[in-house]
Amino acid sequence: MNLLFFEMGIRHEKLWQPLEEYLTIYPKTKILLYFKTSEGDYKGLPLVFRDGEPRLQTETGITAAMALSEPAKTEFMKRYRQDKLFSLASVCKYYFGPLYRGNRETHVYDPMHELQVSKDEVLDIFPDLSEKASYGNYIRLEKLSSLVTRVELQRQTDSVEEKEATYTKPVQLFPLNQILYGPPGTGKTYQTINYAVAIIESKPIEAIQAEDRAEVQRRYESYQEQEQIEFITFHQSYSYEEFVQGLRPDTHRHTDNLHFRLTDGVFKRIADRAKANYEAYRRTINKPKLPFESLLDQMLMESMNRETEEVEIPLQNPGGQFRSMIIYEVGDTYLLYKRRTTRGDSAKDEVRQLYLHKLRESFYGKEIREAINRPYYEAVVYALRKFEKSLKHAKSEDRLKNYVLIIDEINRANISRVFGELITLLEEDKRLGKEHPLTVTLSSGESFAVPSNLSIVGTMNTADKSIALLDAALRRRFVFVPMYPQYDLIPEAASVLQSLNEQIRERKGVDFMIGHSFFINKSVSEFPEIFNQKIIPLLYEYFNTRIEPIRDILQKSGLVLTEENYQLKVIGIVG
Repeated sequence: MNLLFFEMGIRHEKLWQPLEEYLTIYPKTKILLYFKTSEGDYKGLPLVFRDGEPRLQTETGITAAMALSEPAKTEFMKRYRQDKLFSLASVCKYYFGPLYRGNRETHVYDPMHELQVSKDEVLDIFPDLSEKASYGNYIRLEKLSSLVTRVELQRQTDSVEEKEATYTKPVQLFPLNQILYGPPGTGKTYQTINYAVAIIESKPIEAIQAEDRAEVQRRYESYQEQEQIEFITFHQSYSYEEFVQGLRPDTHRHTDNLHFRLTDGVFKRIADRAKANYEAYRRTINKPKLPFESLLDQMLMESMNRETEEVEIPLQNPGGQFRSMIIYEVGDTYLLYKRRTTRGDSAKDEVRQLYLHKLRESFYGKEIREAINRPYYEAVVYALRKFEKSLKHAKSEDRLKNYVLIIDEINRANISRVFGELITLLEEDKRLGKEHPLTVTLSSGESFAVPSNLSIVGTMNTADKSIALLDAALRRRFVFVPMYPQYDLIPEAASVLQSLNEQIRERKGVDFMIGHSFFINKSVSEFPEIFNQKIIPLLYEYFNTRIEPIRDILQKSGLVLTEENYQLKVIGIVG
């Protein structure tokens, strides 16, 4: 087996030690998994920890492999004396399990077991995988390094167009339903743009936050134009009819009588778009492959020179005087071809033949043993695989896309009235494509389901309502992301704002603190105006217009005050 050993820190351990033995892996431990490549050298792949679990740093290939088939799920993470322990076999299973079928009765993982994945399945994702990685019609575990190496090369050379044309399911880095909550001015609405772009592009939020804001905004607006993002703000009178579906006055009819028409709300519209994309994606990945004969006929037809009625196919490793082959006749059991030289001439009166049954066997993985015609069989097979790949990538719009609905001030509406019976459909396992998908019938008689490629990002101002007072149904179905003042973003105002918030926290609690966004890109000379126009009105609301606690808070925060027309005003900062 070529999964030879791993390196932990400065220690080296063999991977074939007894499977019941466990290795303690700490989160900061540097680990390399080593593979012996088909060329005989060793390739070390670094592991990193993310969310407490080890991952390969280059996850492109693992993500692609995950699309092959659903493996038998086994729990391999164990805890012993508060340390995370992983059996060595389990580490192998964790990374290469999606390719492994093993014993379906016991689900026992034997690292020496032949990998039961058909060659067609692997070539479906890695069409030019080296023949050296095969054993008959199967890929062996010991040859998996070729697959990993191929993945790394593909990651480095893929163009943007090729990436957009793949059908790989996006990685879900975020919960499908989440609410950014915190006091006013903490950048919740500002961050929804970052979250929406991160969800659609399947990138960590930290990566998007580190980018230039103008570029993120540009992509956000582009996704809005493509109708992948919708933004709405809830208010107290927001209703189910506006959000899901309801009757609206038909203003296009020029009659004396009032007419109504059934109109879809923003939630149903974006859910329907996401569902249409999801179903197109499912059709694409479930579409049966063309039979060999049909694929060959279609390739020859589309590649044919209309004037000469010939098909030229380049040789993969041209050597000597010939660079390509010219197919000029197709029979029931054979192809006739002649060779073209490097000068561009064709061998006159040359009749050479390939047998279709040998082409078929080679296409499905059998080694070609005919030495004389082998380069020409390989050339046709390579052209067929390349053509098959182009067919799969022809409709890039059928790749699975993520959609995002942003609901600003989600806590201001009556959630039960707005979502109605659809609140249950928001649960992750009730989504279309998940374990227990649910469909409801709307009052119009139309069936409705929420697909798994639609995310909801809400914002909630905790000064309006605490999480504890939220509708229990909403709390149960959303993940809450706290957002509080970040003083490092406003160094000039950090001291006074932190002091102010300490006073507010003692009297009212953390939900009523003042956010940093009021002071972003503001100079010290503008601070009094910010306090007088934005912060003091908030404090009057917090303390029911009682002036004494407000005066006490502001003075203890180092602000110089005056009073005009019974209203407090900041005129400076002490020091």
